[in-house]
Amino acid sequence: MNTTKGRFAIIFLFIIVLAGVWFMFLRTSGMGTAEVVEVLEGKWQRSDGPYTIEIIEILEEGKMNAAYFNPGPIHVGRSGWRVKDDVLEIFVELQDKNYPGSVYELKFDDETGQLEGKYFQAVSRQTYNVVFIKQ
Repeated sequence: MNTTKGRFAIIFLFIIVLAGVWFMFLRTSGMGTAEVVEVLEGKWQRSDGPYTIEIIEILEEGKMNAAYFNPGPIHVGRSGWRVKDDVLEIFVELQDKNYPGSVYELKFDDETGQLEGKYFQAVSRQTYNVVFIKQ
């Protein structure tokens, strides 16, 4: 038996499975980048205080540049967007003093025009329901 063919088959199968997972979970549905830019870019203020997410730039493939203020700047480690089940979602992960690994996971509500979701405050290990309104 040729072990090279067997290895090739396993690698090929792995690539097919990986592509299927990407297509099912990371694809951007019917909303294109231009529509996402129109909806998301700008400043969003949390309804319960001076906390602001500024979405500076929407990029292809679910990437974005974002800033966070409370009210001073807090370093954003990672941020991104996707459309899942026709719902626009974003995440913003903070990496700064008192915020290491704190994460916003928000969904855009078409009816209200707001970003709604959860904020996980890593230091206190608590999760809060939050709403952001575009300024």
